[in-house]
Amino acid sequence: MKKILSLSVLAIAFILLTSCSDDENPQSGSIEIEFDNVVGEDDLTLNTTEEVYTNAAGETFKVTMLKYYISNIILTREDGSIYQDEVTADGSKGYYLVDEANAVSQLITLNNVPAGSYTSMTFTIGVDANRVTEGAQTGALDIANDMFWSWNSGYIFLKFEGISAASTEENKAVMYHVGGYKIIDTNPSSANNVKTKTVTFTAAKVASDKTPEVHMIVDVLKFFASPNQVSFAAVPVQMSPKENIPVVENYLNTFIADHVHN
Repeated sequence: MKKILSLSVLAIAFILLTSCSDDENPQSGSIEIEFDNVVGEDDLTLNTTEEVYTNAAGETFKVTMLKYYISNIILTREDGSIYQDEVTADGSKGYYLVDEANAVSQLITLNNVPAGSYTSMTFTIGVDANRVTEGAQTGALDIANDMFWSWNSGYIFLKFEGISAASTEENKAVMYHVGGYKIIDTNPSSANNVKTKTVTFTAAKVASDKTPEVHMIVDVLKFFASPNQVSFAAVPVQMSPKENIPVVENYLNTFIADHVHN
């Protein structure tokens, strides 16, 4: 009887230990990624009274909206091993809508990351074709977020809106809506603007009791500067995926890993 009782106690203890390890891996932790939107040396401020910013073409402007998608995050450790953020078919995980008007959205937290020193991060700017063809989405990809064109055209990867005296549009509006997840033979304005970016940084040390923060800088001026200078006077509004390729080529240079807080 004692032997049976002892075995029962051991079995219960094993189950409890297994449950604990499933819920919380002591060899893992969290990492935070902050997307800090700036304009040159200044922090980006929406809806300023005056046109306080100046682009590479010498045109003054102010910003009223900035939103963009970050997805498919992969972290690489010093030893070359990787951690890949979970992506779910319904879009509820692995996709993040960074919105300058929503401070909470600018800080992405990844949990259950294996402990170690991470020195680079790869991520997608935009939404890949798989999520468009999956049907109705949730979370950051919910169409209620007003970042979706149609099932054929897909998601808007980046929305930049503002006002510039150089604009020839009504109310001096400036609008760049960047999207396009595939080339469609019957649509001459289509393009595949899904882009992947890799940044390196000093070691972000993840542990069960340490949550490092990777501080990303996103410079709005570079959207319209290099390698392609974009003028608001010449093109105040652009929503064609193909015609937005110069902006897409530019924004690959705008995402920079500035520093790490350990």
